[in-house]
Amino acid sequence: MALSSLLSLLKTTRVELYTLQGDATAAMSAGFVVTPRKVLALGAHPDDIELGCGGSLVKLNESGCQLHAAIFSRCSDETPDEPTLRAREFELAAREVGVKRPLLFDFPNRELPEHRHDMMHEMEKLQAMVEPDLVFIPFLEDPHQDHETVARAAARTFRRRETILQYEIIRYGSHSFTPSLFIDISATLDRKIAALSHYRSQFKRRAYFDEESFRSLARTRGAQSGYDYAEGFVVYKMFW
Repeated sequence: MALSSLLSLLKTTRVELYTLQGDATAAMSAGFVVTPRKVLALGAHPDDIELGCGGSLVKLNESGCQLHAAIFSRCSDETPDEPTLRAREFELAAREVGVKRPLLFDFPNRELPEHRHDMMHEMEKLQAMVEPDLVFIPFLEDPHQDHETVARAAARTFRRRETILQYEIIRYGSHSFTPSLFIDISATLDRKIAALSHYRSQFKRRAYFDEESFRSLARTRGAQSGYDYAEGFVVYKMFW
């Protein structure tokens, strides 16, 4: 993709980006300006969005963007003694990054492939309601079947002039994920971690779910891009 394809989308929000393609020195000194007005982040489960693009969402919110987020499974089966726990955690975390009205669908955890058509119908309604300029989705090649299903359903649904960026979910996607675009989250990493801290049910349950892991991945993406800390993305399509 040409370097020029990472220039402005619209008019109001400043987010510095760096791409591996093109002249790296010029890219790092220029500080590309990406300016969406309305942003929609999609995830399969609670915590997917904050893991993948939480720092970027905080940055976009601080710049005046209107943020929307939706997950497609409440994962109530993971906490049978408290089935609404993970949904409540998501609502708190999403608000922490700047989403005022997070949306939760109730498709069964680990069974999203069987419900792709119904999920696309819900995405079509979101597309009409939000009219996003920028959509964050999981990595299309993520080996988790639920993540992949959300990503592919979104790619088929959002076929207007929406920029689509694929985010990585630590553990499931990181081993094959090669970013082509980076967003500097040096100033917003702490807010991202604050959002993830709401997922108390996950800290003892997942080996990768701890502050050291969050900071390590952000530092790795920062080292790759010349920032202190960054989030990496794969561009599916981009408009400017």
